[in-house]
Amino acid sequence: MKKFLTILSFITLLVWGGVFLQFYASGRIEKYIDPSFRIYALLSGIGFILLAAFNFINRNRETGACTHDHVHGETCQHDHHHEHHEHHEGCDHVHHHDHECGHDHHDSSHDHHHESTTVAEVHHDHEETPSGIAFSLVILLVPLLVATAYSSDRFSADYLTKWGKIERQMMQMRIAEKAGTSTDSVDEGAMTNPYTREGIEASQPGTDDTAAAPGTPDTPPEPADKAAEAWGTFTIDDLKKMVPQNDKGEFLLDVPQIFYTAGDKELMEVMEGIPVETTAQLMEETLNNPDKTRLKAFRLFIECCAADARPLSIPVDFGKSPPDYTEMGWYNLYGKLHYAQENGEIVPLIQIDRIESTVEPVDGLIF
Repeated sequence: MKKFLTILSFITLLVWGGVFLQFYASGRIEKYIDPSFRIYALLSGIGFILLAAFNFINRNRETGACTHDHVHGETCQHDHHHEHHEHHEGCDHVHHHDHECGHDHHDSSHDHHHESTTVAEVHHDHEETPSGIAFSLVILLVPLLVATAYSSDRFSADYLTKWGKIERQMMQMRIAEKAGTSTDSVDEGAMTNPYTREGIEASQPGTDDTAAAPGTPDTPPEPADKAAEAWGTFTIDDLKKMVPQNDKGEFLLDVPQIFYTAGDKELMEVMEGIPVETTAQLMEETLNNPDKTRLKAFRLFIECCAADARPLSIPVDFGKSPPDYTEMGWYNLYGKLHYAQENGEIVPLIQIDRIESTVEPVDGLIF
């Protein structure tokens, strides 16, 4: 049994190391963590393999044995059983020696120096029970193999639907909070993004918020158009400098980029109706789709690892029943970008001209 458990421990270490190395070599690790952490998977795999090799090389050494010396009179808290005889305080039996030592033996005062009893190398077990070791190894091995074998390296449709809806609601709440209104009464003209010129200006204290210093004359507020002129107006030319275009002049935008333009009045005015190309996965659209003319295009956004993955999605409208498609398949989408008011929300969407099936891009996850 002990030999079997030793072999099983080698196998456990090798399997763990092999899984890490396989995930690293195949690139599969990037389905789960930021690519900048990929090197740690390689180091972990090498570490497990080296540990397995070290244990294999030292497999014949005794383990779990206490090899320190115990002297009579020292408290070691172990039972010592001697093959020939036991010494007790004030023992009254006669000791027979098979050799001539040339000196007198007195029962009450002589010293016995027996190598096997006075200074002994005592072996006693400190090991865990075999059943406990076997259970521990099974716990380490079986879940890893099952998860590795059956994982599809992607989230389920239910997960994406649930979290996609939550992300859209949170986006609308942020827009409404910045505008100082509720989500039930969203005013498109009041929408601002705190990271744009308009949002920064809106966050600055107005004339009603600050009092003039004593002794200084009142001055009229600076006209809003002059403040805008100081910042400069965002134009289509600025967009062309910031966003690349394909051969047909379509702007190459990711789904998250489109998603976060909602609520920024200045961006929406410039980007309304522009031709776009984006690559995304498609699945059924369950929100604001009474005529069943829409699908949902989404991408996964990850900050560190799959545990914090957030699906960001936008609807894509075909104007009729969508063509046949593969659920959660990858597609290149071409169309015009629009912003619609639906149920008090600002929704960015693409009115589709055409779609093309494609393979998953190298940067399938956006970090």
